[in-house]
Amino acid sequence: MNLINTTSRWIGSSMLVVVLTVCVLAAHAAPDEQVAFTATATATITGVTKLPGGLTQVNFNTSGKANHLGDFTGPLTRIQDNQGNFGSTAVIVGANGKDSVFFSVSGRFESSKDKCLVTSTGTYTVTGGAGAFANATGSGTIVTQFDLCANTATGTYTGTISKPNSN
Repeated sequence: MNLINTTSRWIGSSMLVVVLTVCVLAAHAAPDEQVAFTATATATITGVTKLPGGLTQVNFNTSGKANHLGDFTGPLTRIQDNQGNFGSTAVIVGANGKDSVFFSVSGRFESSKDKCLVTSTGTYTVTGGAGAFANATGSGTIVTQFDLCANTATGTYTGTISKPNSN
């Protein structure tokens, strides 16, 4: 009986130590600290492809400036339908070539009467990154305008992103 009682106490004590350790570690785990994020960009439309089902793919090469990243370049691919909806993926790469941020974007667009200008509004989600932005998270809004006749675009992302080097 003493062996059983001693073993039971040891198991109970061990479980208590494990539970307390997990609680202490969870309490000290740093939350994903978010900071303000703004990126402004210009882009060149590098391709427009009509897809099945009335979808259109528009490819861009972007360049711009973002706080916490500095000067950047990167590709953006947008898929839009005939009802005014779009989804995009983008990667912006800092001038050092090591830091980058990955985005997923969705929203609505509207063409002007002259059919050249397209204005878009939507939301972005930061889906990761590399370097100082490894495992980054964040979200916000976007406003873009592109000129199909000139093959150019401008846009601004405003919201939050993980504090660099925090993940």
